[in-house]
Amino acid sequence: MDYPGVEPVLPMNDRSQDFPLGLQLQKVIAGALPEDDGIEELSSSSSQCDPMSPSTHSVTSSLASSSSSSAPILHDSIHQLVLEKEDILEDLSHFIPVGVLKRYEPADNHKLNAADHGWTSAYPHGEVCRLEQNNWIQTSICTNAKFPGWSAVRVYVLPDDIGRKHIQRSSGALRRCFKLVMSKLDSSSEAWNGRFNPYTQQNVGSAEEESLFYIFNTLESPNPEVEKVSDPHARTAIEEVLWTQGDYPGESDEDMGVVGLKTRLYAYQRRSAAYMIQRESEPAKSLDPRLQAMRGPTGQPFYYDKEEGNIFREKRLYAEACGGILAETMGSGKTLICLTVILATRGHFPRIPSAHMEGLHPVRKQTASLLDMAAATAGRFSLPWKSYFERLGASGMHFGKCISACESNRGSYEITRSHLRNRSRESAPKATATKLQLCSGTLVVVPSNLVDHWLNEINKHTQGLKVLVLRDSRRATPPPNHLLEYDVVLFSRPRFEREAGGRTETSPSKLPYESPLKSLHWLRIIVDEGHNFAIKGGKSTAVHTLGQLHVERRWVVSGTPSSGLYGVEVALASQETKGEQLGQKDDATTSVLQARKKTANVMEEELKNIDRLRLIVVEFLALKPWANSKVDDPANWTKYTKPLGPDGKRRASPSLRSTLQSLVVRHRTELVNGEIDLPGLHNKVVYLEPTFYDKMSLNLFIFVLTVNAIASERTDQDYMFHPKNRKHLSILIRSLRHSGFWWTGHEKKDIQKALGVAREYLERSYQRMDENDVRRLCEGITIAEKTINCNSWKAFSQFAELGVFLQDFPDYARNAWTIDPLSEPVEPLLLGITQARHAQRFVTRHLWALDPAEGIVGAGIKLRSQMRERGVPEDNKSSDYLVHRPMPEGAKSSPSKKERSLGRFKSLPPESPLNKTKLVATASAKLTYLLDKVLEFQEKEKIIIFYEEGGNSGWYIAEALEILGVEFRIYSNTLKTSDRSAYLALFNTTELVRVLLMDLRQASHGLDIPCASRVFIVNPIWDPNVESQAIKRAHRISQGKPVYVETLVLKNTLEDKMLRRRKQMSNAELRHAEKDPLDDHTMSYIIQNEGFIPISENESSARPAYLKTPVGFFDRHTLPIPDDYKEVDYSLSTSLPTLLSPPSPLRPVTPSKKRKSLDDLPWVESDVQGLSRSRPSIRKRPRSNGHLEAVNGILMEAPRTRTPPSRRVLASRVQLPVNEGASSARNNQLFPASYDSSKDSLEDVPSEEDSSANIFENLSTLGVSFFSPGNPFMN
Repeated sequence: MDYPGVEPVLPMNDRSQDFPLGLQLQKVIAGALPEDDGIEELSSSSSQCDPMSPSTHSVTSSLASSSSSSAPILHDSIHQLVLEKEDILEDLSHFIPVGVLKRYEPADNHKLNAADHGWTSAYPHGEVCRLEQNNWIQTSICTNAKFPGWSAVRVYVLPDDIGRKHIQRSSGALRRCFKLVMSKLDSSSEAWNGRFNPYTQQNVGSAEEESLFYIFNTLESPNPEVEKVSDPHARTAIEEVLWTQGDYPGESDEDMGVVGLKTRLYAYQRRSAAYMIQRESEPAKSLDPRLQAMRGPTGQPFYYDKEEGNIFREKRLYAEACGGILAETMGSGKTLICLTVILATRGHFPRIPSAHMEGLHPVRKQTASLLDMAAATAGRFSLPWKSYFERLGASGMHFGKCISACESNRGSYEITRSHLRNRSRESAPKATATKLQLCSGTLVVVPSNLVDHWLNEINKHTQGLKVLVLRDSRRATPPPNHLLEYDVVLFSRPRFEREAGGRTETSPSKLPYESPLKSLHWLRIIVDEGHNFAIKGGKSTAVHTLGQLHVERRWVVSGTPSSGLYGVEVALASQETKGEQLGQKDDATTSVLQARKKTANVMEEELKNIDRLRLIVVEFLALKPWANSKVDDPANWTKYTKPLGPDGKRRASPSLRSTLQSLVVRHRTELVNGEIDLPGLHNKVVYLEPTFYDKMSLNLFIFVLTVNAIASERTDQDYMFHPKNRKHLSILIRSLRHSGFWWTGHEKKDIQKALGVAREYLERSYQRMDENDVRRLCEGITIAEKTINCNSWKAFSQFAELGVFLQDFPDYARNAWTIDPLSEPVEPLLLGITQARHAQRFVTRHLWALDPAEGIVGAGIKLRSQMRERGVPEDNKSSDYLVHRPMPEGAKSSPSKKERSLGRFKSLPPESPLNKTKLVATASAKLTYLLDKVLEFQEKEKIIIFYEEGGNSGWYIAEALEILGVEFRIYSNTLKTSDRSAYLALFNTTELVRVLLMDLRQASHGLDIPCASRVFIVNPIWDPNVESQAIKRAHRISQGKPVYVETLVLKNTLEDKMLRRRKQMSNAELRHAEKDPLDDHTMSYIIQNEGFIPISENESSARPAYLKTPVGFFDRHTLPIPDDYKEVDYSLSTSLPTLLSPPSPLRPVTPSKKRKSLDDLPWVESDVQGLSRSRPSIRKRPRSNGHLEAVNGILMEAPRTRTPPSRRVLASRVQLPVNEGASSARNNQLFPASYDSSKDSLEDVPSEEDSSANIFENLSTLGVSFFSPGNPFMN
């Protein structure tokens, strides 16, 4: 039979077109009997290509024998099957033309050469015969007139969804044959008609692959289609979201748009929100991701499963997830988009599952009123009556009886749960019926540090929402009938995980805790930063909790759903900007996309990222067919998302792309850039000249590496770069990078030991040493000796101090306060930064006295004595003795508001000689630069300073800012979550705090800090993605100013070379070594061969890093005093005055914001209301008599330090005030300070250890609470 529209063809292998199909059908019917795994079926191609081979005769004869002894009805059945099969196989329209196989058959007199053998062997003759014998395919031949000997073997495939009753499809061997044939097909129309060039290379089974990064950034942007939504209420919600001013000329703008939304959305935000509503209200049906939609050479469509070898005529559809992944880029307003969706669908109810709809129609004893029947119908069919009546109420029409009736007839249904009988010997399951009520609320689960961010966004963008906040694990969850009242229930993730069950603080009984959330069928759940919602190897507690709940719509909100899924704009943020590149965003985007299209040599990491993505798709979103049960044809995630080509290389995965397209809601970068005017981002590297002290610290690291390399002769496990030493080497290199700011972790005895090893090796092996090694070792010995003989370096190392230089320090006190008593004090005076802070605090606390400097010499001597005691003798120093040592300072009490109503403070008298003392320099080039920039920009701009945990940089910067009197807060992982949130809110919402010190590890996801326009990165960051994440905290759509980013680098040092190498690396190289620079062979070579930094100057001639403008030292702080304090006029007295008691300190005053009217505010109920009326709670601990507690301020804990065993005491945690007083620029802000000379004691100072220890720990703060009585959230 001819295929319509196809020219006549020649038969293949002399096989007659009218081959008796009855014999084949009889063979297949007989094959329904037990077979020997198809071994006989595939024994040899020669026997199977012969339609009447012995095996065929044996099967046919057995069938005939069986048939002759069967009943007449069996003969009728077989005859009917034979006819049906003949009808299928004889009608070629049941087959799909898929392409041609190119076959070469030389003439009989032609002698085959090597090329001919290659062409003939490429044709899968045996596989074609087997498939034809089993009726999987049919073939015909079309000769190639242009190239003699060549012909096109046309392949027609019987799809799997036709004739399954007649054709065996279970043979794995035949499936492999079919996949091989399909991989060799040419599906072009030219080849189908015999017009092909057999000598051109055919691109069959391409191994081209796409990285997750490339797929993610090339997904289609959201395009909501209102006409495809059949639900009228969802359609109305979408229209309201998409509405813009002027869309409906006849309507008032006040009556249009989303009710309760105060903020005007960007166009892409409207599309994303509308598309989310469309997806969750009416999920589309999409093609099974295992199938690829294809067209044959004649244009006929078909669907092919390349991994399993299945082919279908009809498409197989699955419903998309009722939700998905909101993955708009960082800072693009994802929280606002979610709030828009919540407001637009406010009052909507989830649908009752169809399996539970039966029996819901009420059977009444008597006829109910029309009102009750209508209300019951509305509840049963999930009609959004709440929003309907609320809108009527807003227009002045109130229907109280209707609302009460609807509440009484709220939709509900029953489900059956299996429980275990308590105290049963066999613990047999007991089924109980549970009633679920439909709830229109949305569960929002966020990381603990983002709860306040969501509350801020709710307050800023919405009105009228009823919100319940649950983050305190000690508070019980309200009962179900109470939860029904809220539009949003906002959980911190730890608090949400508590709902999983088990014994809790509020349910300590033997009965397991049953969460009230389980009694409701929720409309929606939104998980912010949901990429961490599932864990590898199983379900997280949060996912387990969610599995016990009934939720209709599920959304993950994350700009980076997996490690490889992030926007190209994030990759561009870390690139240094230049003037000529600012207008070339599109070209840069295309360049990055093409460069990262392939996974190259990062395949292992790519596969891990795909596995992480599976946890969201399967465990959280339960997307079919990936989440199908074993009896429902589950799709194998690994097989379809990590496919391999014929060459063994990973190829493009249509399944992965189609799955992401059905889940992800995200606009392409170029569309967003075209719709918003984001302020400019200016990213540059600042190269600084290292100081004498910087060079010494860096050279000691190089000296250790050099001695190790030469003395070990770069072999065996003694060599630091040996693979077994990788962990220790990584720690050492990380410490070396931290030393670019400041480092005092080297001990004199360790350097002396290294010197001994170097000298011994030099004497023993000088004759056989390489000339370059001799030169490097001698240079290192000279530098190390100079360092350990440097008095200031020894003092820095002993006390773990960073040097600061003071001009015009009082002469009589210089010897008492210098950090180096062995040397004659010179101008400017060198102090440790903690010493300097002590001197400054001493004067500030004595501002009430006639001479604030009286007693400063004794205080300096006492301080040095205590520093020596805690500094540990040289023979007892060890990193084994570690304690946490905070910086004590504070006050006993604070007066009431009446006592501070006058805002009085005490400052240094203008005539005081202490006004001459200036801070002129520091020993760290980077610290000096930061102080210059902070002083330059703090009045007009807010500043973020990123530091890396593991060094003392954060501590030293904080001390320096305290000296300057600059208001700052710290955002570190050592803080409690509530304190971090309070500090971040204070930085974002008030003008009080000007600088935010942020641990780089805390800058990754979710934080919104648009108030900062100056960003400083203390040490260059190796991983550009981490750098981009940090930068995007400030560069967001809510940013109103250009953002300036500066990365500080010491010129001609190892960190300089590392950054230059990072910029030279290809994307593939960067991805391979993004976790550790040692993974890059070039960088490893650079480290191994790093030379010493020349030190020409001596200690006496060494220049520190000078500030551009010297700043006052003792005059930067003021002392708050109570209203009833009376000044004494000393000029009227001829005798010495009586020593006054120091005034009591005052509480800091946080500027209050103008309160909005209640009508404009959302109604928020919080489980931490009791704690929110004041500052963050302080856990009281026993305190020594030598320490006082301040009422408010920043709590800082110094890094670990060395302490002898006899003094291993945990110092009490005492609060450090923000400042003793404000700087001259902000004297209206008051801060507590007091001093009692009888109880004066030494604050603990930081210290550093060797590279194998964790250097920086517990830099924590505790400041003014964001939650004050005037905060609208706490009403």
